[in-house]
Amino acid sequence: MAIVKSADRVILILETISTRDNGITHGELSRVTAIPKGSLSPLLSNLVDRDYLIFDASNKRYVLGPALLALSSRYLSTYHLVRIARPIMHELVEQINEDVELAIMKDTDILFLYGVDSSKPLRHVIAVGDRAPAYAIAAGKAVLAYLPEDEISRYLSSVTLAPITRNTVTVQDVLRRQLKDIRSEGVARGYGEYYEDINAIAAPIFNLYGRAAGSVVVPLLSARLDPAQYRFIETTLLSAAARISRQLGFEPGTEEGR
Repeated sequence: MAIVKSADRVILILETISTRDNGITHGELSRVTAIPKGSLSPLLSNLVDRDYLIFDASNKRYVLGPALLALSSRYLSTYHLVRIARPIMHELVEQINEDVELAIMKDTDILFLYGVDSSKPLRHVIAVGDRAPAYAIAAGKAVLAYLPEDEISRYLSSVTLAPITRNTVTVQDVLRRQLKDIRSEGVARGYGEYYEDINAIAAPIFNLYGRAAGSVVVPLLSARLDPAQYRFIETTLLSAAARISRQLGFEPGTEEGR
């Protein structure tokens, strides 16, 4: 219960300070929140150390800090991406009758943010909220390919290319060649590297600054892979990803990592 109580107090502190344009003193905050001064002090100190609050020594007032702005910016960015991508993804599913997913990089993994199901009864097993190693999945490679070279090197030095299936790429030079091909062709393809019976096609989504903000991916059961349908899906997917990128303010030719 102590952890829950502390968390509740931290939220109360932040909510209270957010209503004070000129900040609030330690004593005022204690009175308003009914948190004893002895308990309040270490909470405030921790929040200041982590930049969630700023203490102005000239007037002894606490105000909100830049770490909160960074969190809200990331939230708004993610929400903005989903809001823009959602209707285009639904259109894409209607066109290709395959599941479609939206993913972003989260640390060294790929995180699935949103998905639209098709009418086909056999589906993949990745769900919204799931994570997967970026190197082992088309959705991740579509983003990795457009990172600046120094960021790709940092990524490769921070992960172990462990085999997940017999098809998983575990050699850095091979992965680098794949990323180069993706930059040339604009699309990432996966062949049973995360699940042996699942292939995938993924296209990057670019933001206003030419950075890969995420990817749109179509997972496909390898048992029903038809070459003509595959080409149609790939072309339609690329068109949908380009539409999302344009609505994010992207101008073709400004991609990072080229």
